[in-house]
Amino acid sequence: MVSIVVPVRNAERTIERTLQYLEAVDYPRDRLEIILADGGSTDGTVGVIKAWQSRHGFIRLVEIPDCSSPGHARNEALKVASGEYILFTDGDCAPEPDWVREILVPMLRDPRTGGVGGEILTLRTEPDNDTESYCEQVGFLSVSGRCGLKTSGYMPGLRHRAPHEVNGGNHSPFFATANAAFRKSVIQEVGGGFWHEPTGEDVDFSLRVLKRGYRLYFAKEAVVKHMHRVSLASFLKQWWGYGYGHPLLMAKHAAPELEVALQMGEKPIFLRLPSAHPAMVHVGAFHLLHVFLLTTVLTGVWTLISPSTGAPYLVVNGTLLALSAGSYFLPCARLRPFGKFLTWCKIRYLSNWAFLRGALAGSKRFGSFIIEPSW
Repeated sequence: MVSIVVPVRNAERTIERTLQYLEAVDYPRDRLEIILADGGSTDGTVGVIKAWQSRHGFIRLVEIPDCSSPGHARNEALKVASGEYILFTDGDCAPEPDWVREILVPMLRDPRTGGVGGEILTLRTEPDNDTESYCEQVGFLSVSGRCGLKTSGYMPGLRHRAPHEVNGGNHSPFFATANAAFRKSVIQEVGGGFWHEPTGEDVDFSLRVLKRGYRLYFAKEAVVKHMHRVSLASFLKQWWGYGYGHPLLMAKHAAPELEVALQMGEKPIFLRLPSAHPAMVHVGAFHLLHVFLLTTVLTGVWTLISPSTGAPYLVVNGTLLALSAGSYFLPCARLRPFGKFLTWCKIRYLSNWAFLRGALAGSKRFGSFIIEPSW
């Protein structure tokens, strides 16, 4: 028996298509239930769900008008779920027909596999939307490559509880709940559900599963497509939220140390130093271009006051600024169409900035500190 849990809130733009894809999932209907947990939608989301519910007995609706977070909505759905295996996706996602069968295989094969996550690709909703195009081309939310995994296999465990292992970044062993599955027995063993914080609940839950001695398996063949945010403002809000949750994850799960990540190549170099509280500082092209912008402005002022002494420093700082900016924005030259190069640069820069600002806001609240990475 399988329960698919889908938290939704104001998902009118995408929920119809999500339900169409869920209906097409290849799995026996007498062993499948789809539980949609609505967290207080004010648009037509609930009406769409009820229309589908009237036609399909395997679709259930749980309404949570005072819902505080996606984790809260999932927890309410878990209270009524009857499946031995609980699969999670979202109201803006589209599972492939073989999704359920593929994501179950690793857990059926090995009882120590507590959770499985699949690949997340893009499903376009507006052909000419720049934000969607950017997300698709950069592989936003794609799992492949995380923790060095290019193909299906087990995620690494927590070796040192270092900040980079637990903050939800590219080196954290976790699965986004847009495409994940866990044994119901494991969910109960690690506490029965997700925290009610507005973000980071999928990372926290995955880390709790690992700490109980279970393994996480990446099943690349279990594919869910995601309908990304279509406005730049909503995309930036999403990145701000990711950053906001990372200090809380570090405060809860990381060892008390300061970790400096030097982003000088394909793989960052991590320097671990003693600290009273978990902290992490990334140093990459995004950070350096701001440092050299400041020093270029300062040496420019110096040159205006004293041309002979300031000019050499201005040249050096200007060169370093150009190199760091070029390194940061160069990947945008690979995106198409090339005529929108400046648009891609804008999205890249603003999303990185939103990520950084969210983390600084979370650092003030949760007692740990992080400067997020450069893309």
